[in-house]
Amino acid sequence: MTDVKSDIPSHMIGQPIYVKKNRGAGFWIAVGSASFFFLCSLLLFVLFIGSLFLNRAFIASSTDTKGRIQISETFVEGSGENKIAIIPVKGILTNESAEGLFIEKPSIVEVIKQQLEQANNDTHVKAVLLEVDSPGGGITASDVIYNQIIKFKTGSNKKVVVYMQDVAASGGYYISAAADAIVAHPTTITGSIGVIMPLINVADLINKYGIKDNSITSGNMKEIGSPLKQMTQEEQTILKNIIDELHMQFVNIVSIGRKLDIEAVKKIADGRIYTGKQALEKGLVDKLGYMEDAINQVKELAGLTEATIVRYEKQYGLADLFGMMSRRIFYRNTILFDISQLQEQNTIKPMYLWTGYTSSK
Repeated sequence: MTDVKSDIPSHMIGQPIYVKKNRGAGFWIAVGSASFFFLCSLLLFVLFIGSLFLNRAFIASSTDTKGRIQISETFVEGSGENKIAIIPVKGILTNESAEGLFIEKPSIVEVIKQQLEQANNDTHVKAVLLEVDSPGGGITASDVIYNQIIKFKTGSNKKVVVYMQDVAASGGYYISAAADAIVAHPTTITGSIGVIMPLINVADLINKYGIKDNSITSGNMKEIGSPLKQMTQEEQTILKNIIDELHMQFVNIVSIGRKLDIEAVKKIADGRIYTGKQALEKGLVDKLGYMEDAINQVKELAGLTEATIVRYEKQYGLADLFGMMSRRIFYRNTILFDISQLQEQNTIKPMYLWTGYTSSK
């Protein structure tokens, strides 16, 4: 029999013997997974910190010396030194900026204003094509954009044509009424000429659970529209008068812009939506067609036979790119929504908004 101790050095005799175990596949899988998640977390943290600094340090990369948004031109088609500028008007109309994941997005009102200013200052731009895809939004935002278009037309003597895409309803139609001509896509949904003030009342629900509203007011009308108390007939009358006044403003805008008798507009301005064909029959649009038809309409009004068609787009800086990259990582497989849209639709105030529209952008 072989003595086991004969193979052990003399100085280790009597010492504990440790046997080295081989690491199994499960161990290395666990280590790899932990490392992967650590690196992903580290990357997200770096992106977060980096975008915060870039948003301040490189803000000039997407704005000019006066802090205005830089607008870039993307070639679409055509030739020649004369240009037609396409300005997209998409989504909820709001004059409030929106907080993104890491950056603040300028309001659509501000973006359109600066794009119109650029088209006004560019002597090569002979006309503007507004590409509208919007269910409307705030009454003030809609009216501001409308007046910006009127101001642009008056100050520059340049023509404006609207090309309606999927939806150009309520405030989307309000701003379209400022154009010299409107071309609707055959499948466009438009109209919804009216005002809405969303009011939800939960008074019965809170009373059921014994919840009381002890708000102290300076007058009996201070809580008008509160979801915590039943609305009186007098309060309903006050709010209805406000809605009717804002509705008549909308009716007047359509009457002036479309050169329609005001009584004729009242008959079709009950808030209903129309297809492109129905809108054409009502005189709300000038023709049905596609983008090439809208471009030809602009050329005709501007007296052009040839023109370079360009699309105005916001120029992205480093902070914007980091923000978009981070959102793509965070929300790659989730449903995205615009915070400004959520705020706009849940604010208790009158709106030129078709509430049947749900954005998938």
